[in-house]
Amino acid sequence: MENIKRKVGRQRTATMYNMDICNNVKFTKDFYEMPIIKNDNFIPQKLVGFNYATTQRAKADCNTGVHFYLDDFLFERIWNKPDLYVNILKKYGCVFSPDFSLYTDMKTPQQIYNTFRSRLIGAHLQSQGIKVIPTISWSGVESFDYCFLGIPKGSIVSISTIGINRNKYRYLLWSNGVTEMIKRINPQAILIYGNKIEYDFKGIDTFYYQNEMVERFNNLK
Repeated sequence: MENIKRKVGRQRTATMYNMDICNNVKFTKDFYEMPIIKNDNFIPQKLVGFNYATTQRAKADCNTGVHFYLDDFLFERIWNKPDLYVNILKKYGCVFSPDFSLYTDMKTPQQIYNTFRSRLIGAHLQSQGIKVIPTISWSGVESFDYCFLGIPKGSIVSISTIGINRNKYRYLLWSNGVTEMIKRINPQAILIYGNKIEYDFKGIDTFYYQNEMVERFNNLK
């Protein structure tokens, strides 16, 4: 009986950390062992947030991508039970990997863990036949050691400009990160969630997607 309890306890712990879904995922061969999201060469025509995409009101189609540019608590559930959402997300053209936050005041292990979680969920969804666009997030220059890992060179990637124009310090952090991302990944295209921003993308194709909450508000005016 004691051995059974131990096995059950270990299985519950493994499930909590999503150790079971690591079996179908490849990892970088470096210190950080980040899950790898391969390039699916897909660019959606429009986006919808995960919190809306999983409701009965949502109308899925093959031209729409699902994004996670939301407060973390609105999509933490996909980390807790990733397979619960596979069939729902398969109805869409692609899914962006979860944008777990990397705040500058977070401790480094927290930032590494959130980067790992984003890559792992993205790689797992990809292993289930879903097209995935990697979401790239960073904080300060210290995060550059790990925040671009697991993304092959020449990939299509996604970033956000939400809140960047309002603050010079945020813009500096953002632009430094984009410059480093281009240097390390050299993306085929960059899918940008938010308003256009003044920056030289070095000739890389860029596609902008508006915040759908702002669009809905503007339509009500």
